Amino acid sequence: MFESEDDVRELQTLFDRTFARANPHLAGIVKRERRLNARQVVRYLQGTKHVAFATVNERGEPRVAPLDGVFIRGRFTVSTGGRAARLRHLRSNPACSATHLDGDTIGIVVHGHATIIGEGDAGVEEIEPVWREIYGSSPFEWGEGVVFMRIEPTSMWAYVFHPENFPE
Repeated sequence: MFESEDDVRELQTLFDRTFARANPHLAGIVKRERRLNARQVVRYLQGTKHVAFATVNERGEPRVAPLDGVFIRGRFTVSTGGRAARLRHLRSNPACSATHLDGDTIGIVVHGHATIIGEGDAGVEEIEPVWREIYGSSPFEWGEGVVFMRIEPTSMWAYVFHPENFPE
């Protein structure tokens, strides 16, 4: 687990804020008894979790792609190559979303803005070693212009059908 107690509290505040302003449709589906708390989410999101990562292209059209997601300090991080369209999209418009979904078992959704972090940028020192540990090499060795994208969340929620299966 890469989260401090402050990170867990901040994440719980984000979850609470998300549901405080949720529309009736979301609140009716993701009822209190089907939600996970921040500590449960942090525990579940250890290692790599595949996410559908969404950006918006220059024409305002949504684009989504499967990526590996790694949760670090209460934030999803993903990586991409320097020539990827998603990187061009984010440089023009940093709005993004990511969803981790495992059938009917769990769904975790985050909306926000991406901070692009390249080799030598602030923040890389806490992200790159985690990725290196998981994959056995640095993403910066995987291709030209590889960067991380850290999602700075504006809203986030987690849904499960059986929350009792997700310990704190």
